[in-house]
Amino acid sequence: MAKDMSRNSNKNKEVIKELEKTISPVLVVNNSSLKPYVELFEYSPENIYQQPLGSLVGFFEIKDYSEESAYIVNFLTSVLKKEYYINPKRPVTESLDSALHKVNMALSELVKHGNVEWLGKINAAICVLEKNNAHFSVSGNAKIFLYRNQALSEISEDLASDSLEPHPLKTFVNVSSGRLEKNDRLLITSEDIFHILPVTEIKKNFQRFEGDKFVQFLRTALSNQMEMLASVVVEMVEAAPAVATKTLPRKKTTRMANVFSEKTFANSMSEEIIPEDEHSDEIIEEANYTDKKTGHIYIQGETNDIIKTANPQINIYKDLVKEKISQGIFLTKNEIRKRISLYKKQSAKKKELRQAEKEKRKQIMEEEAKRIEEQRVLEEIEIQHRLAEEKELERVRLEQEKIIAEQELAERMQLEQQQRKLEEKQQQQQQHKAITPEENKELKLKNYELSFKEKLERAKLEYQRSISMDVKKQEEKSNLEDMEDDFEEFEEEDGDEYFEEPKNKTTSNTISKLQAIKSYASNLNEKIAPILRHAKESTSTSKLLEKINGQETEASTNKQKFTIAPHFSKIKQLFSQFNNKQKVYILVAMILIFIVPIFIVRFLNTPKPSITSDLPATIPSQSEILANEKNIRLKVDTQKVSSTENIVTTLIANDEATLITKSSIAIIQNGETKEFPLPADSGTPIRAAYMNDLSLVFVLTDTDKVISFSPISKKFIDNKINLAGVTSTNFIGTYLTYLYLLDSKTNQIYRFPRADGGFGEKTSWLKDSTSLSETSDMTIDDNIFVVSNNQVLKLFKGQKQDFTLETSTTPINFDKIYTTPELQSLYALDIKNSRLVQYSKDGKILAQFHNETFKDASSLAVNEKNKTAYVAVPSGLISISIQ
Repeated sequence: MAKDMSRNSNKNKEVIKELEKTISPVLVVNNSSLKPYVELFEYSPENIYQQPLGSLVGFFEIKDYSEESAYIVNFLTSVLKKEYYINPKRPVTESLDSALHKVNMALSELVKHGNVEWLGKINAAICVLEKNNAHFSVSGNAKIFLYRNQALSEISEDLASDSLEPHPLKTFVNVSSGRLEKNDRLLITSEDIFHILPVTEIKKNFQRFEGDKFVQFLRTALSNQMEMLASVVVEMVEAAPAVATKTLPRKKTTRMANVFSEKTFANSMSEEIIPEDEHSDEIIEEANYTDKKTGHIYIQGETNDIIKTANPQINIYKDLVKEKISQGIFLTKNEIRKRISLYKKQSAKKKELRQAEKEKRKQIMEEEAKRIEEQRVLEEIEIQHRLAEEKELERVRLEQEKIIAEQELAERMQLEQQQRKLEEKQQQQQQHKAITPEENKELKLKNYELSFKEKLERAKLEYQRSISMDVKKQEEKSNLEDMEDDFEEFEEEDGDEYFEEPKNKTTSNTISKLQAIKSYASNLNEKIAPILRHAKESTSTSKLLEKINGQETEASTNKQKFTIAPHFSKIKQLFSQFNNKQKVYILVAMILIFIVPIFIVRFLNTPKPSITSDLPATIPSQSEILANEKNIRLKVDTQKVSSTENIVTTLIANDEATLITKSSIAIIQNGETKEFPLPADSGTPIRAAYMNDLSLVFVLTDTDKVISFSPISKKFIDNKINLAGVTSTNFIGTYLTYLYLLDSKTNQIYRFPRADGGFGEKTSWLKDSTSLSETSDMTIDDNIFVVSNNQVLKLFKGQKQDFTLETSTTPINFDKIYTTPELQSLYALDIKNSRLVQYSKDGKILAQFHNETFKDASSLAVNEKNKTAYVAVPSGLISISIQ
């Protein structure tokens, strides 16, 4: 009986102990050009802290073989591993969910940058093996099979997203978990395996082969038939038992004991269970003791004896029942969770279809309402046009009627006037016929004598004629007298006033007389104007009016002759009568009057030179020049962070300032500088960049080597990279898991994808013909910013974008620029003006920081988490606060 209990105890321990896992990866790539499109991984904990997270196995496969889709699988594998093991304190399920979410976000970033060819063409399976549990998720056509108790089942069914339109954030949507048992086998693969091995064949070969034989069979079959396929076989086996040490039995000592004591029911540690039928009598005799006086039976408390009444198999059955119940509960929960998940999927799908149908109906109704509204608007516009046309036609009709009425009235009046003239003419003819010639003559004479207008006109003409004759005679007489007087005055006064006084005197007299005549004539015209109108209507005085008009024309001609003008002929005649001396005097006088004043005026108008003393100019300081700049901070304090010299560049790695010198890499942690010398024969660093997705610093040396440094493990690794065709590596940068190199000689930016042991083959990233020969700096976030000819160029998807930075009063020199995908701003270091300018990503100036020490700066890095900017100077590294 004791042996039987011992055996039960051992079996119970075997049930609950951890099983060993045998992981066998099978990767088949018969075409080397397809290697960048598949990645099979198997990661184990690297230290004791990561042990609770278990192992991470699976594969990524992309069915799009374009250049843009190459090496995406390497990138996803790196992101998955980093995020899963980054925090060992998290539970397994939480770590797996976080890693899957990080992979989805990484794929979303690829789509954001235009890399969409892989959408809907990715197959992936991710499985976590932790103790005796398995947690897994799949995407695309990946499959996970479980072989247990001669049965093969697909445990990844309905885990992949069933969305009609592929979306990067829905690549991994569901996670399933289960408990593994002894001799369970998992097959992680894709549905491409069905081309050569249907499900029934896989099951048969699971039954036929065990352990490594099945793996060998699978590898042989896939290598011979498939071009590219990734699979993983996991087998749960029992751990090898420890060698038991045989102990000598102790001498039995009989003593009385409490029937409820622990020693009474102590388990025996025998390796074999003795059958119940054997030695039963012996056990009863040894285990029981009967008191002869009272007749009571007592159980002796020996260390190695077990009472018969406690059946040893009860505990075994009890443990088995508990195990089965636990498995049943687990399977039930898992099944319920799967069914709930399936129900949720179906409900979500139905809801999505209903929502789509509802939106479709709503769209149809909106389109119908829009169509009706457009039709109504068109009808209203048509009605308005029709009313406007009718109104315009009515207006034109009224105008035409008005024009016609006016024309008819004008024609009627013209006809009436013609008829009246005709009647008057006929009456006059009749009167002429009725009157004799003698009477007609007397009538004319009588009418002429009675015409007051004619009398006034005649008097006016006679008066004007007499005045003009008097004026003319007086003018001629006055001219002769004046000429004689002028000659005498010319001899006495050198002829200075000859051309002024006589002229003014004669002109004033003449003008006064003319004004008198003009005023009298105007008064006379006003008085006789009514009479003239009456006279013009009479046909009998037409000839007289013509005569008067002719006389008025003659009078106006005479009036024009009264205009005074110089008599050059008389002046010439007088000048010829002078002797030579007088002529010389006259010429000298004219020169003095007309030419000398010109030189005098010129001399007086000549500007006098200003007599000023040159004062020494005061040179303003740099802070005074920048005082009026936008958002400028002139009093910025600096702090000495490190005294490390020969700094090549400055980076922010894992939120710590990292210095790349000519011989080492220095990390500044908690104010202390820790230096790590570069490996021997690595060369001198010329450029460096930090890859946040892999937490690695990549250093390019003058020997065309790329060395990676991990700030976590503090180790250097030489990376393989082919720089053939790259004539000059002026600047480098990283984005996601890509390395970018700018070649100024070829005006090209090359992109290198991450691969095993280094980087894959380069591709030409720049698509525009942009000149990069004058490039002075480069930095990368979601875009690539390049400084060329002191202009900041923004490049996205290989093409130049429209981008302008806000200018300042003092021109900004873009000596160094810095940004990362995690930063919210773009920073520019103006060494000439000793300032740091902070821009928003759309080009607006947010702040400016001035300090004289910036004039010796050589590199720049910014950490926005602690609001600090780091600037390398010859004496070391300084920092400023950018709050």
